[in-house]
Amino acid sequence: MFKNKIIIFSLVATIAIASSSFFYYKKTTKTEISLYQTVTPSTRDIQQFVNSSGTLKAKDQITVGSLVAGRVVKIYAYDNANVKKDQVLLEIDNGKGYSDVKRIQHLLGEAKAQQAYQEVFFKREKALYDLGQIAKNTFDEVTTNLNVAREKVKALEAQLEIAQQEYDNLFIKSPGDGVVIAKKIDLGQMITSVLQATELYIIAKDLTKMEINVDVDEADVGMLKEGQSARFTVDAFPKTHYSGIVNEVRYLSKIVENVVTYAAIIDVANPDLKLRPNMTADIYVEVANEKNALCVPNKALRINDASLEKIAQKLQYSFTKSSFEKKKGHDDFIWVVDGKAFKQILVRLGATDGKYTQIVTGLNKDSQVIIDITEEAKEDKFLQGMFKGKGGIG
Repeated sequence: MFKNKIIIFSLVATIAIASSSFFYYKKTTKTEISLYQTVTPSTRDIQQFVNSSGTLKAKDQITVGSLVAGRVVKIYAYDNANVKKDQVLLEIDNGKGYSDVKRIQHLLGEAKAQQAYQEVFFKREKALYDLGQIAKNTFDEVTTNLNVAREKVKALEAQLEIAQQEYDNLFIKSPGDGVVIAKKIDLGQMITSVLQATELYIIAKDLTKMEINVDVDEADVGMLKEGQSARFTVDAFPKTHYSGIVNEVRYLSKIVENVVTYAAIIDVANPDLKLRPNMTADIYVEVANEKNALCVPNKALRINDASLEKIAQKLQYSFTKSSFEKKKGHDDFIWVVDGKAFKQILVRLGATDGKYTQIVTGLNKDSQVIIDITEEAKEDKFLQGMFKGKGGIG
């Protein structure tokens, strides 16, 4: 019996202490509880960048292949070699070599000899025909034989030209001056010339002029324009900032896992040759630079209307939504405090640096802009902490 009285007394004492603590907490913190936070717009310089990553490559880059199939028997140019236009890079053996050229040269020689005979024979037969010494049918046959001999010479000359070209194609030559940045074959390797032709070399014409191929998100591509300045870094020199210029923004899109991107080309100068092909570049393109812009924190654009309305009811403030309709693009809503009223206003947005956003029109510089709200009063959280157990206290 005595034990039960002690338990009841302890329970009553706990409730009394909790109640008094709550009312004391409420009394001492009521004026400190802030259900919303406001700021006045600030004036600041703001820069906006489009960030992406891409791959460096030589601006003028040539992939060298072969017009004939065969086996690589000699290699004359290796990686990093400086080459000149028409310099032989490698030699291929197609199993025939110069034999086709020699065979057709022989046939052409015979054809020319036959043509020469037909030319002389035609002149002799024509003289006889003019004197009426031979029949017309005989002269027609002589004329036909001469024409056939002439056409055969032309056909063999064409065949010789083809055979000579095929032979010349066994010697792979550089299409221009440049630097070999990739030798992609080895001695003795078989190469193909049809279907998926074998790549032999990649040659950069001028490594002092490079470009970065960048995939830009569809949400950002509208802000990119030719001529904009860009800055980038590479992993090899993380503390060095390089500069470039947007040269082109392509219209063709690329879709990967439902993400739409567009290719942009950034021109880069590389006078000291520190930058190398296929380096990954982290790029920042400046798309806006505003001086003395009227700005609000980005949090002001993320206020939940329903939560703010609950706070207005608690504080007995009026709650007025904007009558204007938000358009696509740069329009958005923000909330301001005017006396004991929450008012929603439509503003035109400008540049943003990820923390602050420029307000172009629609906002007074003295406005009290709501940037944060608290959905639950602190005394509610205190009670939840005191009575969080399934069975009440404890």
